[in-house]
Amino acid sequence: MLDPRQAVLDEIADLSRGDLEAVLRYYTDDVYFEDVTVPQPCRTKAEMRDFMAVFYRGFPDLHIDVRSCVACDGNTVVAEYDLMGTHNGEFVGHAPTGKSFRIKAVSVYEHDGELFTRETVYYDSASLFGQLGLPVGAA
Repeated sequence: MLDPRQAVLDEIADLSRGDLEAVLRYYTDDVYFEDVTVPQPCRTKAEMRDFMAVFYRGFPDLHIDVRSCVACDGNTVVAEYDLMGTHNGEFVGHAPTGKSFRIKAVSVYEHDGELFTRETVYYDSASLFGQLGLPVGAA
């Protein structure tokens, strides 16, 4: 990883293309991936793959518009973005609603000089569920 900021932008571009395997290549096998809206973080790349697959199944057109991406200290990059998609597949036990969502989110990435070792994602899940017409707290 020569430029961690560019690696984040490239990873987000792969995510927006729906290429989960390409996304996972940016992470260590023992990555710590935390979505702050769920109780348990992922502690391996395999767990992260399973977690992210839930979103890809629920929102096949999932994509991200980056607002800003900043390299901070020696091993941290922060990305602010809009996460968007259409609920066209099952998502956490809910049948597709066909409704679209757009929410603001922030991810904080840590890297070891080559790969990401940690990512923490912050967003408002109540806004996500509300835009989909699902009961808030339904996850």
